[in-house]
Amino acid sequence: MAPKQPYTWNPSEVIEVTNTSAENVLLELDSGRLRLDAGRTLRLTASALEVSQLTALINAGKIKAHPFRLK
Repeated sequence: MAPKQPYTWNPSEVIEVTNTSAENVLLELDSGRLRLDAGRTLRLTASALEVSQLTALINAGKIKAHPFRLK
């Protein structure tokens, strides 16, 4: 059995965002455009919460964000 490799990212710095609306959303993130289809969930770094578009969608109830839980 191979030894466990260390993470190259910190799980506590990752969030999951879920599109709870019935429409697809095109997010304009610092890293570029990202399509979040209706009903889908993506993992992003927590710094994405600093993007005003994402914050506005969360406040409007179209997207839900929660911390990523490593299984």
